[in-house]
Amino acid sequence: MFSRVKIAIRFFFVGLVVGVLLAPRSGRATRRLLRVRADRLFNELLDAATMGAYESSADMLGEDDAGPADAPAPPRRTPASAQS
Repeated sequence: MFSRVKIAIRFFFVGLVVGVLLAPRSGRATRRLLRVRADRLFNELLDAATMGAYESSADMLGEDDAGPADAPAPPRRTPASAQS
């Protein structure tokens, strides 16, 4: 089973390299396109990981949407009110 997966992954990367090498765009345009797409994918993965982390931490605490996060903040002490 795992040997078939390894073979499939190898063929995927070989196809990817051949596709990039034989692309109809110039090298500079292809690299720019790959960089933009990789940045976009990386940012989407970070966003998805961040959203999952926030959701799971709220679930672990057992808080719902109307939990302590929605409560008004206590008043701050300012230097003028601290002296009184």
